Amino acid sequence: MTELTKTLELKLVEPNVHKRRKLRETREAYQHALQDAFDARCTTQTEANDVVINYDLSGYAKNALKQYVPQLTTTYNADELSEDHPVRFTNEGPQLDHKPENAIEWYVKIPHHEDYHLWMPAKSNPEQRDWLEALNVGDATMGESRLFEHEGTWYLHVTATRDVAERSEVSAEDRTPIGVDIGEASLVTVCHRDDHGSPTAPELWADEGKTVRRLRKTYFTATRRLQMRGSERITESFGDDVWNQIDDILHTVTREVVEYAESVENPVLVLEDLTYIRESMDYGEYMNRRLHGWGFAKLHAQIRYKAVEKGIPVETVNPRNTSKECHACGEVGYRPRQATFKCTNDGCWMKEYQADVNGAINIADRYRSGESHSREYTDGDDSAEDGGRLTAPQDTQADATKQETLGTYAS
Repeated sequence: MTELTKTLELKLVEPNVHKRRKLRETREAYQHALQDAFDARCTTQTEANDVVINYDLSGYAKNALKQYVPQLTTTYNADELSEDHPVRFTNEGPQLDHKPENAIEWYVKIPHHEDYHLWMPAKSNPEQRDWLEALNVGDATMGESRLFEHEGTWYLHVTATRDVAERSEVSAEDRTPIGVDIGEASLVTVCHRDDHGSPTAPELWADEGKTVRRLRKTYFTATRRLQMRGSERITESFGDDVWNQIDDILHTVTREVVEYAESVENPVLVLEDLTYIRESMDYGEYMNRRLHGWGFAKLHAQIRYKAVEKGIPVETVNPRNTSKECHACGEVGYRPRQATFKCTNDGCWMKEYQADVNGAINIADRYRSGESHSREYTDGDDSAEDGGRLTAPQDTQADATKQETLGTYAS
């Protein structure tokens, strides 16, 4: 195993006036404390503590200062503070919360001062989703965090560390692509071709798909009724319980997907590119709500980070027509039923096939044909309003009441 450390990038989503003021108060207090401790030439944590203890900062910021100032004065021999230093927090300070049912899935707790913190919706770098997911479930450890503002936008950079298996040096051509099809009927379907090119050992998680569909339907029906009654606290508690049950299913299934890959020689897991899936969803309001909340991103992230831990590479391909094309001849067919694919080519030997397995094979074949790729990080425009109502974690003290009065849950 190899220990890797990465800095995870979180962009805070448009703080409202109240939260922006609190962030700036934290930054100003931190920088004044830093300057005073630096001017006092503190060379030990005890000396730095005597200076910073009087500032209105959280203990996490003060402890970070006590560690940082002696480094500046002894290790770096700095003569002056020449730049706008970010606010540093020790690893116990900021916390993550994941709400996959929201358009903005991630929330981060920012310490303001003692016994007072702010919950902020945040966007993550899509290339780092697997790391963020691993950090959220405790499979990676959080280190120091840094809060800063750049051109009017606030960011939090979090250091994360985890153990990963060392990859074997195998070329892409020598790997065995395993197609991973994520859907509503079968939650996940995996399949690969054997040495003779025949589809082999398909595995479907159909029962888990049924369970997740039932839980989500229960969630939307019950929360709608509770909201109509004004029972928002009960709504939030009920929603957390349902999504915890779904999380347990997702973790079990994604672990088994990676175990399947471990049973194959020189595997590479091939997923459909999530961005293309999101862009192609236009099935009407009802179906869009179901599919956007289905958990594609969460399943992708969990498969990715669990595969990385085992040293298994993960690639993505364009999902266009993977569910509509025949894996045997490439003809575009149709699905008379959810689980059945029919080929319309009279000359093709394959007339009917399990639809999800057919899709998984097509996904694997696109990797084999050289179509795999990694999308660069793009700055999307998720809706802050859609992402933060009811299930967003609340700030401490009276801030939650103030936000409710102003109607700014998602600010």
